[in-house]
Amino acid sequence: MKASAAPAMRLTILGLAIGMTLSLAGCASDGSTYGNTSGAPATGVYVIQNNAASGTTAASASVLQFSSTASGTAAPVSTITNLNVTALGFLAIDGTGNIYTAATQGTTGTSLVEFPVGSQNNAQPIRSIPFNTTTGLTALSSLSTGTSGDLFASNGAGGVDLFSSTATGSVAPTSTVSITSGAGPQATAVDASGNLYVATATPTNSTAIAPIEVFAPGTSSTIPTRTISGALTNLALTTPKALATDTAGNLYVANVVSGVSSILVFEPTAAANTPPMRDITGSNTLLGCAGGIAVDTEGGYLYVVSTPTCGSTASPTILKFSTTGTGNIAPVSSFTSTAWTNPDPSLSIAVF
Repeated sequence: MKASAAPAMRLTILGLAIGMTLSLAGCASDGSTYGNTSGAPATGVYVIQNNAASGTTAASASVLQFSSTASGTAAPVSTITNLNVTALGFLAIDGTGNIYTAATQGTTGTSLVEFPVGSQNNAQPIRSIPFNTTTGLTALSSLSTGTSGDLFASNGAGGVDLFSSTATGSVAPTSTVSITSGAGPQATAVDASGNLYVATATPTNSTAIAPIEVFAPGTSSTIPTRTISGALTNLALTTPKALATDTAGNLYVANVVSGVSSILVFEPTAAANTPPMRDITGSNTLLGCAGGIAVDTEGGYLYVVSTPTCGSTASPTILKFSTTGTGNIAPVSSFTSTAWTNPDPSLSIAVF
């Protein structure tokens, strides 16, 4: 697997619980020509652009692809657009570069859809899993994928559903992890061994720090194999916002406390009240309110979506850090884009 990405829509997206209500039966055509799945670069940094409806045009959505070397004010190198969908939320990429997102089509509903690596323009999804009573999907707060294309999606009922790499249409999940320690998942990540990391939301009116829970591959359980929680972890209420892993099994956490962000890095076996082995924090980092995060293991870089204030999707910036960096370090590079003005609420990002 070249890269691991988070849902983080915190749509870490790596992501935030945005109450995305979905039940699409598929991405139906409106007469457009589909099928352009070649010509786009095989690698890059992916984000979502949602265009709101105006008095003359309907709402639309695109996946923008930028070069991994982008800096300054950058233009996309490719787009997946003209999708006949009104909004996209959350992004994930598997070990071969296939792209996954949640697509909402007007009043028809929403589905998890997959685009093959190299997709651009009005590409046709190669599979679609609708939100309905059979799949058990109702609202999304996170989306992650394993190396082979297994999908891990929050189900809106306080759990995370696993759909196999061949699942398509109205099918039941292969397994479900139920979260009992908090108000449900708010971010997920999957490591190269298939372990599922779940950042749980803090219960209403609670002063306890909700843990990061780790579940064995393919399990249907309410009992994690280990948890990461406690004062030494530097985690706090309402955090983390997004998760990502690298091929070594290290866990990256977008940690936001009172609008101040840091990136915590935990070793593969971290458990209980253990401190992070690295902590990227301070004014030199240029971190505002962190959203989605993604790791390019091959290049050795961590990508973070940052906005000036929490709750805003205005002026998103991608900050690029070395995966070995720690402390009050400056990003290796950063970029914005005039084509990227309205990301999904979870500030999703994926890298391959």
